[in-house]
Amino acid sequence: MQNGTISTCSGMFYDSGGAFSNYASNENYTLTICPEDEGQRIRLDFIDFQTQLNLDFITIYDGDDNTASMIGSFTGVSSPGLVFAGFNNPTGCLTIEFTSNATGQASGWEANISCAQPCQDITAVLDSTLPMPNNEGIIEVCVGDTINLNGSGVFEVDGTDATYTWLLGDGNTVDGENVTISYNQPGVYLVNLQIRDTNMDNFMDGCPSTNSINQVIRVSGIPNFGGTEAADATLCFGDSTTITGVANPLTLVYNCPPPESEETFLPDGSGIAYRTCINVTCFGPNEVLTDVSQILDICMNIEHSYSGDLDIFLESPTGQEVRLFDQAGGGTYFGGANDDETLMPGIGEDYCFSMSASTFLADAPTEINGTPPRDSWIPGTYLPVESFNALLGSPLNGEWCVRIVDNLAIDNGYIFSWELNFDPALDLQDFTYTPQINAQSWDADSSITEINGNTITVAPNSAGEHCYTFRTVDEFGCEYTEEVCVTMTEEGQPPTTFYEDLDGDGYGDPNSAIVDCSDTPPLGYVVNGLDCNDANNQINPDATDSEGNGVDENCDGVDGDLLSIDDLSINSIEILQNPFKDNITLNLPEQLIGSKIDVVIYDMSGRSIYNNTLDCIASEMKITGLSTLEKSQYFIEISNEAIGLKAVEKIVKH
Repeated sequence: MQNGTISTCSGMFYDSGGAFSNYASNENYTLTICPEDEGQRIRLDFIDFQTQLNLDFITIYDGDDNTASMIGSFTGVSSPGLVFAGFNNPTGCLTIEFTSNATGQASGWEANISCAQPCQDITAVLDSTLPMPNNEGIIEVCVGDTINLNGSGVFEVDGTDATYTWLLGDGNTVDGENVTISYNQPGVYLVNLQIRDTNMDNFMDGCPSTNSINQVIRVSGIPNFGGTEAADATLCFGDSTTITGVANPLTLVYNCPPPESEETFLPDGSGIAYRTCINVTCFGPNEVLTDVSQILDICMNIEHSYSGDLDIFLESPTGQEVRLFDQAGGGTYFGGANDDETLMPGIGEDYCFSMSASTFLADAPTEINGTPPRDSWIPGTYLPVESFNALLGSPLNGEWCVRIVDNLAIDNGYIFSWELNFDPALDLQDFTYTPQINAQSWDADSSITEINGNTITVAPNSAGEHCYTFRTVDEFGCEYTEEVCVTMTEEGQPPTTFYEDLDGDGYGDPNSAIVDCSDTPPLGYVVNGLDCNDANNQINPDATDSEGNGVDENCDGVDGDLLSIDDLSINSIEILQNPFKDNITLNLPEQLIGSKIDVVIYDMSGRSIYNNTLDCIASEMKITGLSTLEKSQYFIEISNEAIGLKAVEKIVKH
């Protein structure tokens, strides 16, 4: 240890006593150690450290003099550990001050000197693909097709043992220079290749390539065959029907997946910076940050055992940065940290930073968490220490990084994941595309009697199910089919009338009927067509009528109970045979004996099919001559205008 400045990337750094002696009393030295080459950063790894506690101090500054930011002051056996010049240190130098008092000495320190090498420029290259891109540079395939991607890297220095990771745009990755991939869902995907070298001085998993190849891949999907159907699903023997083929292509949509971060270990360190980055590719090539509100928040799931030594930064693709958190809280945890001198991960908690928050994390409340239990910041959304204004003008696409500087060698932690959330109103890259259908046809079949465009006429010559295949081929060469089947009934099977039952109450609309040779009604049809309101399943011939509500619930033509007589003390008019076969017998109240009644019978369409005036000679009256009526339901109306009688009843002919 002496006064002065040296430039080196190797050797040992000792106190003034060297490797074998103590330092002296009353020392006051300032030494600046700088790297040999531009872009390098000095790294000191203290392997032995001992001074007089609180009497003799070594202080380290992140720069080429003592006006730079202080990394820390150390005394006793509290070693600086591993110390780096910071990323934003333009010189890469460290300045070390040492002072000792007038009495007593100690063994001092021993540290290895080395230089953190800057990241080399790495450019990812897409060498070839199979299939080859079209004239627009876009790869077009079908679901499940294999795609061969062959890549390489251009390295400023050396690419030995570099790793290659393909980001497939669907949340999946594949490792290797040359890979084979496929997609099981239609859509538009943006593929990138990330290369990392073996230089761990700046990134724990190596320096990354900084360009994006942005290879667009379109994956075709099944068209919409809605409307591809037969005019008649069931045919009487010897009949024919038409079948129409319809195919509307599926529009392919680009759903930008959120970039995924990797777990990052934060070991002990003094001034050591750890970076974890994500590659954003969702936006247009010229989109930049124009307003701080366009970043909704940055959130990280983190645990750390000593928040008081952490500086947390967000870096944009152009290197612009803001400080999110500034060494606050002392021994307060982030999340459920493990402070037991092991490297076992603790429990991460989510901490977000947003310009819309109202409180700095340093002012946040705490809870008890971790091992051993201790104060821990309550998860939530907090103001960053510095405004996002410093990021204005940054491109939205590119590599965004979280940088954490660990300033004391007494702790560790993990960033399990982090995410950067932009305003959803920002314009995403629009890769939406609708492939054209180049060919449409029906497969040949001997029962096809006529072809008119996409409509065929079929006349099966045997009973049973007959199926026909509609085939399409889109501009990607992807083939899709839709099958339509019709059933021909056995020869001699009589037709049946079925009624559409829209409300599902078992009674169909008499005005919506089809004739079919099948014994089984088609879906949505029934054999009973006596519904008077097929839009309401509470109204049908089996329903109970509520008198006086203005609704004929049981379809008997009146609003109220069966057969009522107003203004008379008559209990009922009873029909003795209902259902009936040839005749109807009425049981009349005594008040009607000796009078005349008008009897009218209506079919379900309201047409009068019986109309007669009868003398009430006795309490029982027979209405004859009904044997010619068809088996069905009818309404019978009994009235006497003189006494104000008018009653209606539903009757059934067997």
